[in-house]
Amino acid sequence: MKDVYVKNKKLVIETPLQQDVYNPYSDEVEGKCSNIIGVIAGDEIGFSNLIDRTYKGKEPDISEIFYHYWDTKKNFIKLCKKLKIDIYEYPICSKCGKVIYGTYTLRHGKTICNECAKD
Repeated sequence: MKDVYVKNKKLVIETPLQQDVYNPYSDEVEGKCSNIIGVIAGDEIGFSNLIDRTYKGKEPDISEIFYHYWDTKKNFIKLCKKLKIDIYEYPICSKCGKVIYGTYTLRHGKTICNECAKD
């Protein structure tokens, strides 16, 4: 749950750094996992929510960026380390240069998006 308010003429959005992990069969809390992740998607940099899918035996999903960071990638990485927030960097297609948000192909050691792999 996010609390949103104004303090000292600044908009403050409070978001928990961790979320509960639930047992899908009993709805009991089994532990905690990260709720926020730093995301680098080409030129887009910022913070996203993690969506827990451990109940399906899968890795978490990443939401859209909810806060865009308008500085360098290097400074963002430093900030995430300082805040102890993990970072996920999406791969870039070596052929067309687009960010790859889903599956992709490796061809001759290079990452290729599915669209370019059809060529």
